[in-house]
Amino acid sequence: MFLIVLILLGWFNNQNAESKAISPKGRLSKNELIICCSLEREGLGYAIHPGGLHSQKQIEVARKNIECGIQPWITAYKALIEEAKKNVEKLPEAVVDFNVPGYYEDAKEHRKMMGRLSRDAWAAYSCAIAYQLTTGKEGMQYASKAIQILMAWAVTNTKTSSYDGDLAMADAGVGLIFAAELMTGYKEWNKEQQSVFKNWVTSVYLNSCKKIAEESNNWGDWGNLGCIASHYFLDDKDAIYNDIERIKKRIDRAIDADGSMPHEIARGKRGMWYTYFSLAPLTASCQIALNACGIDLFNFKGKDGVGIEQALDYLLYYEQAPENWPHYEGKDLLKGKPELYPGNLFEAMYGIYGKEEYGTWVKGARPVMVYGHHYAWAVPSLLRTIPPCINEKCLN
Repeated sequence: MFLIVLILLGWFNNQNAESKAISPKGRLSKNELIICCSLEREGLGYAIHPGGLHSQKQIEVARKNIECGIQPWITAYKALIEEAKKNVEKLPEAVVDFNVPGYYEDAKEHRKMMGRLSRDAWAAYSCAIAYQLTTGKEGMQYASKAIQILMAWAVTNTKTSSYDGDLAMADAGVGLIFAAELMTGYKEWNKEQQSVFKNWVTSVYLNSCKKIAEESNNWGDWGNLGCIASHYFLDDKDAIYNDIERIKKRIDRAIDADGSMPHEIARGKRGMWYTYFSLAPLTASCQIALNACGIDLFNFKGKDGVGIEQALDYLLYYEQAPENWPHYEGKDLLKGKPELYPGNLFEAMYGIYGKEEYGTWVKGARPVMVYGHHYAWAVPSLLRTIPPCINEKCLN
């Protein structure tokens, strides 16, 4: 089935190549959705690698559309490669003790330590994506750098500490997990090295994520993302299902009937930012659940009959009309941008929900690529999301 799907995908892309666009709206065409949904129905499984946040079908769609020069993939690819080429020169910054004080206690030291992991995560992640999308010596160069950074953290880092240590490890370190997932098929990353890295994931990274996964604010969302991403990488099926149940509870408890997220909107001038900072990992967790088990949490509704879509609508409304934000009266309200946060979130969610308002808001900012702090939707214009296909209605 997999080979047939890829052959058909290539045929349909060749048919569309002359137009240089998958669709006028920048989403996958109906033909591609049929193919991807068929693969999704036949090829679900937590043991499929690479997978997790970026499924094989997403990677293959990107490869084919880059080859055909189709937008927004080709421009997004060029932007990614530019970053990867710079990151090939980077040396790892792994530390034994990832000691991150609270941001509001010691911002300078927080940024310093957080930056070490975030820069390394982006270097490994960008190079791992580049490896998946290139061939020959260039691809091997990217692969080698990704592995170098992954192994540096695996053999050097033994713990996290201080107030923000676990959160920072979860939200920046998940970039290392995504990179590792993309490198699973690389033959030069031998079993012994992978075993060392998996031990670090279990003893350090996952340990931090588990500590915060039950928190009621955005900490819980980053903990959940780190858990489900790690469990996918480690092939822990039972743990994935436990993660999914916890994410359902999170959706139910975190989102009010009007779509607002009480724990985040209460953060003063940063209320909109923290709403994004909660929804980004929450939606990325839903993507992994979908790719792993075919479980659609994007359309899951809690006891109030609302879910992620309503929270996204709530945030976007106020991003477009910040003067109406009812939770803070000061003029220094922190607002987002289509080309940064939360543009990356809405670019990804446009692929899931197909809502015109999402696509319209980010259209002029494409390709959207966001990095440097946390990693949920770093390359949404390049590795584009695919809607949950429960039935053919999603194709109409």
